[in-house]
Amino acid sequence: MKTLDPKQVSDFVTNLGPALGCDHTYNPIFPEGRRDVCAVRRLAENGRDDGFDTIYLVWANSNGELTYKKIADSRSTKDYISIDSIESKENGSVVVRFSSGGSFSGTPWESSADVEL
Repeated sequence: MKTLDPKQVSDFVTNLGPALGCDHTYNPIFPEGRRDVCAVRRLAENGRDDGFDTIYLVWANSNGELTYKKIADSRSTKDYISIDSIESKENGSVVVRFSSGGSFSGTPWESSADVEL
């Protein structure tokens, strides 16, 4: 698999993700020992009263083109989401763990996504 350039991944997610005006794409997080897949958090907010996070898993397909899967968003709750970890499994799949302190919903939560590449 292709080694991903963090800047290229950030630019890709910035162009792909939602935008409300006061937006930010965070640095990619890679699993230990791998640079061919990463998780990225995209914050979209308008600077006043609307905003949410989206978590993407990004990798390069067999043609070397960046590919993604949206694995979570907080559009309905408006909670901030943190990427807690990204781990590679022996079968080649990737597990992304993420959570929120319940910043707007008032209810902390955690979840994970197991994605086969």
